Amino acid sequence: MLTRIKAGLLILLTLLLTGCGFQLRGGDNLAPELQRLALVGDDKTQFYRLVAARLQRAGAQLVEPDALTPVLTISGLGQGNSVASVNSRADALEYATRFNTRFTLDMPDEPRQVFNVTFNRSFLDKSEQALASGREQQQLREQMEFEAAAQIVRQLNRLSF
Repeated sequence: MLTRIKAGLLILLTLLLTGCGFQLRGGDNLAPELQRLALVGDDKTQFYRLVAARLQRAGAQLVEPDALTPVLTISGLGQGNSVASVNSRADALEYATRFNTRFTLDMPDEPRQVFNVTFNRSFLDKSEQALASGREQQQLREQMEFEAAAQIVRQLNRLSF
């Protein structure tokens, strides 16, 4: 009897959550207008491939650009470093890295929409361990590419037409 009550409450809770529009995070569902989408950018980069994969996973069919198809144009990731902290000898201890990219969405018969994606991260300067520091920076860049691709799809999910 107690298990039936628990099962009934679980079903009721599930119905209430789906009824109010709740969706689990990561459930990428693009608007119907974006199901067929042309992706424009440097298709030889890892970032382009990540965005394309995320879009396809969200249900987009990537096609060649034409007059009736929405066009998503992505630029490459920009990266800039600045010193975040120094020691008593004025040597850099920590760097702040800023990653940014811009993408545009051109819908037929709609004005162009421009979006920016920006991330700030910090990393320690390990000058005595140059190989480790270089590896950390490469991993940080790969992580930022992955996060920027996810952010692009999340921003597209929020659009309504």
